[in-house]
Amino acid sequence: MNQEATLAVTTESTAKQTAVRVFGALCLAHLVVDGLATLLPASLGLIEIRSQLTPEQAAWLLGLGSLTSGLAQPLCALFSDRLRTRSLTVVGILLGGIGFGLLGFARNQISLSLIYILGMVGAGMFHPIAATTVAQLHANLRNLAAGGFFVAGMIGGVGGALLWPRWLAGESGFDRLPLIVLPCVLIALFVRSSHERLPSLKHQAPKPMDASSLGKNWGAVCILYGSSILRHSVNTSLVYLFVRWTQQVVASEHSHWSPAEIARAAAPTVGNLNAMMILGMAVGGMLAGSLISPGREKLPMIIVPLVFAPSVVLFPYLGIGWSYLLAVLAGAGFSAMIPVSIALAQHLLPHRANLAASLMMGGAGMVASVGPRCAEYGVTHFGFHATFLLVAIVLACSGLVCIALCGTKITCNQDA
Repeated sequence: MNQEATLAVTTESTAKQTAVRVFGALCLAHLVVDGLATLLPASLGLIEIRSQLTPEQAAWLLGLGSLTSGLAQPLCALFSDRLRTRSLTVVGILLGGIGFGLLGFARNQISLSLIYILGMVGAGMFHPIAATTVAQLHANLRNLAAGGFFVAGMIGGVGGALLWPRWLAGESGFDRLPLIVLPCVLIALFVRSSHERLPSLKHQAPKPMDASSLGKNWGAVCILYGSSILRHSVNTSLVYLFVRWTQQVVASEHSHWSPAEIARAAAPTVGNLNAMMILGMAVGGMLAGSLISPGREKLPMIIVPLVFAPSVVLFPYLGIGWSYLLAVLAGAGFSAMIPVSIALAQHLLPHRANLAASLMMGGAGMVASVGPRCAEYGVTHFGFHATFLLVAIVLACSGLVCIALCGTKITCNQDA
């Protein structure tokens, strides 16, 4: 083997090692960031009592998190696309750690809302650039790479959903929240050092696409965006319904208990339901990323939500025991196609890859921030059975929307 061939092999080996290191760093960070983001949803009942929130205020607070995180994602993605930088992943990890660590000091609705916004903005900043980096480093396996990154976040979400209700229900649980800041700082530094091994994005702008292909691809991305909004709305609605429904079950069994006692008793079950839902999200995302080849995404996007929609309807009929299985199925139903949508959107808009990723995640979550408030309205005016049915219909519609993709020919700049 001559010197040039040896150098080429060495360079390729180094590039693969760098890709693996960056993938590992970003997956670890995703695990931590998504674990932090479950703090308030999984512990909402406890936080309601501590901060004296009404059910309506709690619903708006949940929606506020989705709104601010969702708004941060496309704005930061546009900034990153324009400046060709990955630095906002590091900033996002730091802000997330600080924001969620400070929740231990929040004692009223205003301080709770402001601190929660800080944490969710940090989580929003991290996601689109990190997801884009993962997919670009493994272009030939983009669905699988996006699925692996997605699953890392889901593992963190499961851990957070199980941990936080038990942590905060314990003595001095809220006072110990600032302890999470230091690990987040260390992970941010690890991600930063990993990014320094990657080539700069400054001189890697993709070649421009012709106007016809670009217009068709933007049309396909808009369809994916509409479907993602509906899927994320199912997620945010179920997070709220788990709290209210579980508290109703506990209250029916212990009618003499105070609201604080009901919230404490229901909190572990709410955390378990969130964990099971996130587990379903992880399994669904990983299977979809592994089994769906690039270019074959359209049919699964239609079928998967339709198949799993009935699992949402059954919650109030089968009780808490069966609800854990139903939560897994519901999570798989609305999230299996999320990593595939992210990878496909990036593929369609390589010149705006961060923006495309952000639309499938936070951009959709921003609109879906109305989910908890809609769920609260549904429970108040129609009851649990009708509200779960309506959420299932939204899930089914997220698949039906994708029928519009069947007549769309998807093209991409292969040199991007």
